[in-house]
Amino acid sequence: MYVLIKADEPLNKPMPKPRVFLGGVCKGREWRLEFFTRFEKSDVTFINPRRDNFIDPDIDPIGHATQVGWERQALDLADIGVFWLGEGLSNQASRVEIGYMLGAGKPVLLGAEKKFMGVEHLTGFSGLVATNSIDGLMNRFASLLASYEE
Repeated sequence: MYVLIKADEPLNKPMPKPRVFLGGVCKGREWRLEFFTRFEKSDVTFINPRRDNFIDPDIDPIGHATQVGWERQALDLADIGVFWLGEGLSNQASRVEIGYMLGAGKPVLLGAEKKFMGVEHLTGFSGLVATNSIDGLMNRFASLLASYEE
């Protein structure tokens, strides 16, 4: 059964590997719930950085710094990054997180809405192959997860 670590929960407790950071769009479709449902019996830890309220750095710089610090720790702890990017030019933090994980030599799986702007640029620089469906992203994750279970 999977373990779920939610935003701002302690990251220093024992958790099964692989530890998977679920980054990306937080508005619209609840794509993370689809992961939890499909992999509910898997021995994996999902780290979910999604928050209901984003802290504005101009209004609460200390709170924002704390939020970013937690996400940085989560990325350091994670063994795998799974990112779903929404349409348009949003997802700026996710783009940075993808680069951070790749720089750390960690596997990253990428999916993006068909109307996501910049997928060619992101895939061209990263070498990642993006899927345009949640099912495709989950299938790629299932393949990668199988290699951890062997």
